[in-house]
Amino acid sequence: MIKLISTEDKLLGMDEKLPRNAFVRFINLMRAIEVLPSGMTLDPQEERLMQELALHWSRGESVTVLSAMNMLAGASPSTVQRRLKTLRSKGLLSFEPSAQDARVRHVVATEQGQAYFTRMGELMREAVDRV
Repeated sequence: MIKLISTEDKLLGMDEKLPRNAFVRFINLMRAIEVLPSGMTLDPQEERLMQELALHWSRGESVTVLSAMNMLAGASPSTVQRRLKTLRSKGLLSFEPSAQDARVRHVVATEQGQAYFTRMGELMREAVDRV
């Protein structure tokens, strides 16, 4: 019997003996479902920025707008600042003034931003459970 290998499997260097990769399942689930309740989508830079912010917040780090502007390798600070503003307009982030210095703004996840991270976690668990 001849087993066919999908193009996706070839790109990942997988052969017919290996189970599908949980990450690929996760990506497919993300694409199949609208992650944000309002139906809006995130562009790749916005997704990367949300991921970077989540990593910093998971370590208990406070993130200023200035430090966030330097988070994405290969993206200029002005590009990242525009993405931050877009994420704020989508309701995922807010900028709150620092208690120590009114000139400094901290990036924080809104309730909708927290829901986004919760949904992403659910999708990842679903992808892993299917492996």
